[in-house]
Amino acid sequence: MKKLILVIALFIGVTNINAQRIYGIKHTVEANEYGNWSLIVTPNQFHAHEPKTTEIEGIYAILVCFTVKGKQTQKYIDCTKDFVEEGEKRVYLASSYKKRNEINIKKVTFFRRDEPRENWPKKDCY
Repeated sequence: MKKLILVIALFIGVTNINAQRIYGIKHTVEANEYGNWSLIVTPNQFHAHEPKTTEIEGIYAILVCFTVKGKQTQKYIDCTKDFVEEGEKRVYLASSYKKRNEINIKKVTFFRRDEPRENWPKKDCY
């Protein structure tokens, strides 16, 4: 009987973990096997009382602001499919002939693309 209760408790716990909704991220810059630089964005904060999305587009996004050798870039990137299917989003930053100290991440902001556009973060990095 104790084993049955334990199994049921574990099942409920796993179900709740899968039902969580993302509202925060962490990020790192890494070189891949070819030496190209990517920003790796991983969800790390979840809302425990909202269901997991089954959408593959238009829900989760980031605003990324960075410079490579002084060239400024700022762009919106949809992360929904990668978060749902892969658990992370890889954003290409620079090729292997750039050094890590030539890449500067100024800002990475997570937001919900299914909210009104006036709630999105502004492209005002520079």
